[in-house]
Amino acid sequence: MTLMSKMDALLATWLPMTERKFLLVGLAALVVIRLAVIFATPRTADFNDPRIYQGVGQTVLAGVNPYDYADQPALRAKLRAQMASGRADDEFTRTQASWDYYVSGNLPASTALYAAFEAIAHGSRFVWRLLFILGDAALFLAAFALVRTLHGRVDSGADQAALICLAVINPVLIVSGCAIPEDKQFQTALMLWASALLLARGPSTVKRAAGVGLVLSLSVMFKLLGVFLLPLWVADVRKVGRRFALWSVLAGLVPVALSFAFFGHYFVNAMLARGVSNSVDYPEHASPWVLLPNIESVPYLPLRIAVEAAFCGVLVALLWRRRIDLLNFCAGLCVAFTCIWLDRGAMNRMNMAIILAVASLAALSRTLFLRFCVAMVLISAAAYLLGVGLLKVRLELIDAVLISLFLVAYLICLARYRRDQSLAGTIPWSRE
Repeated sequence: MTLMSKMDALLATWLPMTERKFLLVGLAALVVIRLAVIFATPRTADFNDPRIYQGVGQTVLAGVNPYDYADQPALRAKLRAQMASGRADDEFTRTQASWDYYVSGNLPASTALYAAFEAIAHGSRFVWRLLFILGDAALFLAAFALVRTLHGRVDSGADQAALICLAVINPVLIVSGCAIPEDKQFQTALMLWASALLLARGPSTVKRAAGVGLVLSLSVMFKLLGVFLLPLWVADVRKVGRRFALWSVLAGLVPVALSFAFFGHYFVNAMLARGVSNSVDYPEHASPWVLLPNIESVPYLPLRIAVEAAFCGVLVALLWRRRIDLLNFCAGLCVAFTCIWLDRGAMNRMNMAIILAVASLAALSRTLFLRFCVAMVLISAAAYLLGVGLLKVRLELIDAVLISLFLVAYLICLARYRRDQSLAGTIPWSRE
């Protein structure tokens, strides 16, 4: 029995034939594309981020707390020296302080994943890249689950084409996640899964409440961004009642308790320090703020606060006028924080919010969802081929332009969309 036939038999328990075929074809295409990219870009395995993830995994597997800089300093120095071998001026391993900063740079759920991956990979970053494909697959499945929750089924050509564009052939995901190895697809998948569970129709069971609490907690303990879905959880609690709240909170406390049990309170201090450093300095990498000329000569922080407030104000106004639902409001807040406020990240970080926001458009309009996904593929593909391929423009500058275009197009679409009448009565418009 082949792997595909086993998967088909498993999916047959929950899904009709048309949806099963779509999932299997989509997953097969996703894996083939990612494998082709991995084999075509072998040198990117030596980029900083995959090395940092590997270093975190090695630190944990060696029994060292990555967040407690005073824990086993001799062993920490040995681990740094091993990875620094042959690299004279490496940002990650240059000093013990830089090593400590980077290996403590992610929340405990991410750190646990890195330890698991390194236990499997045994030092091979090629294997790490293969394991990252699981994140892309999880994102695709989670996006499918969310759209199915919103629309009741995913058997229309429009929904299927949108999902393929969003999660399978999206050039932004392929470049900033596969060609440049990254783990952040797991965070996006967790937020999409949490959204699907929170918006699911049907009776509120203990199993559903526990699932919501566990996935939502993991989405917070992985890269923090799951906090933007808490308004959905509060609305669900108000609708369903205390029993749902109790079981979801109890399940959600499990990842939190494990984090403190394994890493103590040290990870809290490390995350607070990192958050401050990402909020008060000048922009870097693919932040749209890098496009602003002479940034040192303008009141940058007040300007950023004003733009952030205006963006969030528009979201509040749209929600108040019932032009958007609570899911899109939460996704919009995540975009405002990740793409406007945090100004030192690359596309892979901002992509977590962008994919959530675009997937959430499925709650408003099938047509809007499809058109936005197709436009993302066409515009980003043209930008990479022309900007990076032909004009040799720096990739992060192209990404900054793409993010700026996304922010403008996203707000315009939210303000001007026309809700599909076919969705009337099929999705929870108000969670009050």
